[in-house]
Amino acid sequence: MPWLAIFISLTFSVFSPLVQALEANAQEKELIVTPSIEAIPEVGKHIGANMDALTMIVSLLMVLAIIIVCAFILKRFQPIKIQGKGLAIVTSMSLGAKERLIVVQIGDKQQLLGVTSQQITLLDTLDKALETSAPITTELSQSLVTLVQKHLINKKKTTKEESV
Repeated sequence: MPWLAIFISLTFSVFSPLVQALEANAQEKELIVTPSIEAIPEVGKHIGANMDALTMIVSLLMVLAIIIVCAFILKRFQPIKIQGKGLAIVTSMSLGAKERLIVVQIGDKQQLLGVTSQQITLLDTLDKALETSAPITTELSQSLVTLVQKHLINKKKTTKEESV
């Protein structure tokens, strides 16, 4: 332990004059008047000044939630109608992550197909054809507009019923 005390005292004796010289130099520089560089504003300096960790985490979670909602909306309103010459998908139903039942119109016949990630299987030829709906030609923006309009109409109806 005595060697540690000797090392500390030697360190202070060597570095204390250097520290005092640096402090004196800094005090002299403060007395000298220089043109103000602080007059130039720093761009973006104030942006992160009040942001703490909780605010940053909440902001990140909100962005992730917006991305998930947008992905859900895009998947929900994606038109599935695929048509070729004499071949059309009438309807489709999801059974799982990669399994679907699909009714395909081939000429005047309709066939029920089971589709998985490995194979497509003919399950049945339908005796009575399903009614085909009008082809889906709306785009995503039009689907979203109609969805918002339905929501606003329902909201107006509920507010009128509450006021009565």
